[in-house]
Amino acid sequence: MADSAEARDVPAGGGEAGFTRADALASRERILAAARALLGDRHVTMTQLASAAKVGRSTLYRHFPTRRALERALEDFEPPAAGTSGPQAVGGEVSTLPFRAPGGLGREAPLALEVTRILDEVPSHLVPDQLVAEARRVAGVAVALYVVEIDGSHLLRLAGSEEFPNRLAAPPALGPEIVPEGLPEFYDRLEQELPGCFAEPLWLRGRVTGLLLCLGAPLASLADIAKQGAAALELAGDYTDSIEAAKRARPTTPAAEVQQHLFPPRIARIAGAQLAGVLLPSYDVGGDWFDFVENRDGAWLAIADALGTGPTAAGLGAAALGALRAARRSGQDLESALTAIDETVRRLDHPDFYITALLARWRAATATLTWVNCGHPNAYLVDGEGALTELEAPDHSPLGTGDPQENFKLTRRQLHPGERLILVTDGIIDRRMENGTTFGVDGLKLSLERAENPTAASTALAIQHSVTDCWREPLEDDATVVVMAIE
Repeated sequence: MADSAEARDVPAGGGEAGFTRADALASRERILAAARALLGDRHVTMTQLASAAKVGRSTLYRHFPTRRALERALEDFEPPAAGTSGPQAVGGEVSTLPFRAPGGLGREAPLALEVTRILDEVPSHLVPDQLVAEARRVAGVAVALYVVEIDGSHLLRLAGSEEFPNRLAAPPALGPEIVPEGLPEFYDRLEQELPGCFAEPLWLRGRVTGLLLCLGAPLASLADIAKQGAAALELAGDYTDSIEAAKRARPTTPAAEVQQHLFPPRIARIAGAQLAGVLLPSYDVGGDWFDFVENRDGAWLAIADALGTGPTAAGLGAAALGALRAARRSGQDLESALTAIDETVRRLDHPDFYITALLARWRAATATLTWVNCGHPNAYLVDGEGALTELEAPDHSPLGTGDPQENFKLTRRQLHPGERLILVTDGIIDRRMENGTTFGVDGLKLSLERAENPTAASTALAIQHSVTDCWREPLEDDATVVVMAIE
């Protein structure tokens, strides 16, 4: 379908006066369906909406020139099942169970769900059950709460009705977070497995950390309960093991458990860019880590690989990351942070201990990336046409080795809208494949072709799938990727 053809037939703003091509109407329907799934969070970009709807950004803006125009059209959009306004329909309408309507349980009005009240009055290990109970009372139907397994392979039922399965396979996830633009397609798959169900995503700062699934059409929107519940679960996790334990379908090794708690959120938005990161295999090994954070003077990105595997690598990685965060939080610059990591590894006083790392700063105001490579695989840049190039820079010794007085040489480059920065560890590049070769740069290029859209999360997800699918054998080393997509 050519955009020019569609432009002639669909008026700006989504009007349908005159003759409207069937393919243009189909595009509009896909956009609105995706918007219903994703507009639960105001941080979702128009780029993510276009990606979820599988249309180009020009097509999206042709139908809806502004976000407000899209929101107005969404208000009039006929939902898949009558009587619903908030949750995303997964399947058709079914009869609801005979629960009382909200406010009909002896109260004059429904009790508002508030994060602070939940944490003050409900034991942390019972927060998931409380969330489901409130959702069930408001919805008037059976409800279950699902979180994502730490390797992203399944949704696991954390609380709620046993009418729902314990596991749901293959969510679009990076570790324990769902990729938002993958939700519409995932809902289509859920329709086959759970006909008649409705899903409400748990949004938290642009991330989807779980799903509330309803058996039938809810009597009222669960959007507010889902948002409040997402924050409550995140905070309650600091006081109980039960929420984290529910995300593990099998035991983790001690090294992997340490490693899991080193990571930032897997998906984030920063000024001028989107970020996404993922590590495989999640349940074992323990040497890789990545980190990103946004401060007033810009964003920091880091990816690193500690010597070896197991508890030694996990401990060494934790010490190095602690040194980075301590330097960063005391106001030091990129070079000083690298020096701090180097000195920390040296003070462990083991001749074989070292860290390979790539540290970077992103300043949105000048669209400038500054980075230093210390014995790590180079960064890669994907241009607006999808071409992949290696970003060469002076290569310094791994941290903990070489000259302790070494001066780190900074490399700078401006990045432009539509470009993507890709950082990897050697577990990606050196991954063995079934044909006897290694994944390498060619594997990255094929992954980019596999990515359904150019967002950071979709790109990281495509690389993850390519790495795991290229050979049936498990990974022998951690494989980590971080993607920054410039907006």
